[in-house]
This record gives sequence, C-alpha cells and structure tokens, in this order.
Amino acid sequence: MAINPAFAGHGIFTEGSVTTVLKRYEQYQSPSGGNPHDSIDRFILALKDMNIASVWIQLFNRRGEFDTSHEALRKQLITKLGQANINWAGWGYCAGVNWQRDKTLISDLRDKLGMTAFVIDAEPGNEVIPNPADPTNPLPDLWSESDFDKFTNGVQQSFGKNDLAVSTWPVLKLQDSGSNPVVKLMKIAAPRVCLFAPQAYWMTFPNHHHYDAGFSKQDYPPNDPVSYVRLVIDSWRLAGINNPLVVSGQAYWGEGSPPQATMEAKVDKFVSNFSDWSKIIGFNWYHGGGDNTAAEGSMSDKMIKSISAAKLGAKPYQTAPLG
Repeated sequence: MAINPAFAGHGIFTEGSVTTVLKRYEQYQSPSGGNPHDSIDRFILALKDMNIASVWIQLFNRRGEFDTSHEALRKQLITKLGQANINWAGWGYCAGVNWQRDKTLISDLRDKLGMTAFVIDAEPGNEVIPNPADPTNPLPDLWSESDFDKFTNGVQQSFGKNDLAVSTWPVLKLQDSGSNPVVKLMKIAAPRVCLFAPQAYWMTFPNHHHYDAGFSKQDYPPNDPVSYVRLVIDSWRLAGINNPLVVSGQAYWGEGSPPQATMEAKVDKFVSNFSDWSKIIGFNWYHGGGDNTAAEGSMSDKMIKSISAAKLGAKPYQTAPLG
C-alpha cells in the first residue's frame, strides 16, 4: 500500500477556522500579477506561488469542531483545492481527556467531508487543560498508554495506516517521564501510522535541556533553525522510531517566540541552507496565517517571499510510494 499523497512533499497547516486563514489572503497579490476574485482563490494562488502541494486543515481542537457555522465555506475550500490539484488532509488537537469524543468526531468528519487522510495532533504533557483551581495555570494534557492504544487503534480502523499520521513534540526525550511516557506512546502509534510530523518550531532552540539530553553544541550549533531541524530528525532515530518523517517548521511569531523580523530571518535562513531533504518525506509550515499583528501572526509577506524563492516543492525528499 502507498502513503496518501497529502502527506508528502511541501505542505502547510491551517490553524483554527477556515475563515481565519482565508482572512490572511483577502488582499494577496501574486508576484506574477494574479488578481483572483475571492479569498479562497487568493489563498490557492499563494499556495501555488510557494510551491505547496498539500494543506492540512484544522477541523477541531480540545474544545470541539471548527466551522460548524461555515460548513459551506469549508466545503468550497476543499473543492477548490481539489480543482487546483492541491491535496488536503484533516487534523485536530486530540486531548487525552477527550479521546472517546475525538475518535467519534474524526469518523464523523471523515464521512461528512469525504476525508481520505487525517493527522492526529497529540502532544502528551502539553499544559492546555483548564484548571478549575487555578485558571492561570492549565493542567498537562496526559494520556494513559491504554487510552492512547485504544484511540490510535480506533482511528486506524477508520483510515488505515497509510492515510494516518501523528503530529507531536520535536524531541520526544525532553518530554518523556514516568507520568508522561511520550516515547512509549509514540511507539504504540508507530505501527498504526505511516509517518510522524515532529513540530520543529525553532523558537525553542537553543534550550539548555537539548544539550543536557546529550546533543552537543558542536554538532548542533545554537540559534540556527537548520541545526535544530537536524537535531529533531536525529533525535527520533535515536529514540528507535523509524517511520518516515514530515518536519513541521515555524512560520509564526508571538507565543513567546522572538519578534516578527527575527522569525522572518530564520525562515529565510532555513530555506536557504537546509540540505538534509533526503532524510524526510516532506516539510510543512505551521501555520498558514490569520489576522496578523506586529505582536502575533504567521506567514508574513516576507516569509511567503522567502518560501516562494526556495521552491521547496522541488527538493529531493526521501522517496516514498504514493497512492
């Protein structure tokens, strides 16, 4: 069996409602002079300019499904992506406390949207669960091995291995503990998914924990997105997980990251200097953008320009049989 084509090559995530990402492209003008008539067409033109082959559309988060009041717009986006020969997969943040709800929701969305590929976003230990005792300090999103086993088994039955992936932490060893056995959890998922998508958001590097975990500054220099992506790839192999990888790179600022100009420079440095394409089957950007401000946003004009010039769709990715 072949891997779903929505999982390979150069791609991008959307975050939140489809109205959020489409708003970013309401005024988009292609460098080639294109002037489409609506935000979906402008978004697709931007994808074409960036040489992007697939879009991973967020369908839900831990609070529930997105776009329940914009279903027609979401379906129109999916239809137009297909007409433009751009693949799509759904994704959702799957929380340990919601695993039964999420399993049913994924199956329902598969049927409702004709979805052929899905990405489980599972980040065990992520401090995002509301804390009634202290709303300013959320609780960690913990998974038991038993629940993760039942959840991934159930979603695999809905899709099959080659149409299912997991997006998660960049360096599993840094998250792993007795109360959060993230390496064991990902090894439970490994035979059920065709690939993992580690979130190599370079705002987190350097961090002394990376070097405490045995990664040297000499081999992985700090303040370098290229170095960090190499470290992420190597860390997964050292953890004994050999599934193909699609690395998720950072195209946003805010949320504790350096300012916009710094992150734009890091995107440009990465696309200009990374060379280990043969170690991954694809590269995705997080995320497609929204109502950007100087304080927080994603996929700025400068980022789009850097990504477009790099022609990442033509890089020599690791070969994988595609459906």
